[in-house]
Amino acid sequence: MPRVRIDSIELQYEISGSGPPVVFINGLTMDLNGWLLQVEPFGRNYRMVRYDCRGQGGSDRPDMEYSQEMHAEDLSLLLEKLEIPRAHIIGLSNGGMIAQHFALRYPEKTGALVLVDTCSYVDTLLELIITSWIKSAEAGGGGLRYDVALPYLFSEEFTKKNLERMMALKEMNLALNPVKSVVSLSKASMRHDLRERVSEIKAPTLIIAGEEDILVPVKYSRILREKIENSTLVILKNCGHVPPIEKPDEFNRIVMRFLNDHDNLL
Repeated sequence: MPRVRIDSIELQYEISGSGPPVVFINGLTMDLNGWLLQVEPFGRNYRMVRYDCRGQGGSDRPDMEYSQEMHAEDLSLLLEKLEIPRAHIIGLSNGGMIAQHFALRYPEKTGALVLVDTCSYVDTLLELIITSWIKSAEAGGGGLRYDVALPYLFSEEFTKKNLERMMALKEMNLALNPVKSVVSLSKASMRHDLRERVSEIKAPTLIIAGEEDILVPVKYSRILREKIENSTLVILKNCGHVPPIEKPDEFNRIVMRFLNDHDNLL
């Protein structure tokens, strides 16, 4: 896959489809292949930009302290390199945190905004969960971190049906997520706090939450809905933390309908 240099690092990205540009920002331990179920349907009408944040997937992993503001600046520079002046922004979980920072810092580069199972700040329980991921990675390596994190990601029904497949993907996930990178990304996530600023987001915003998300419960999405004036909340039934994988058809349909209503912004 292509890579592009921005500032002192290189980011891996993939562009597919044609039409108005849409950027997909990964969750914490995802890489850009986590959006494969969106490629074909979105590609019919949109120019999809999937990429790995610094520390993720095929992008560089500098040994340094990360921040969500840094990730937002990286995305801005990536769009400049790709000669995309403005795009719709879709962010999942940690990617949704980055998307909020991007929308606040670069409103002129933001079309419509889609925030998926994310929050405006990290409260006590979520901080404890992320801390457990960090400690398990440092104590037992990526394998233990994967085992500790997995129960938080999908609904119980989906996990039952796909557990064997999830465990088969474990080695690939470990290869993409060295311990140092996971720790750096996780610490940046824990520092995310826009509770006093999220109401400043002016982009039309779609908020999507999995009804059974135990990592970032629906209450966080309701807070986003209350704070962001021009926003809509959709709750997906029988769905956990990763709707693009667990409920791809429903997710794709809802998001594309929303983006289509706001393509005039690009």
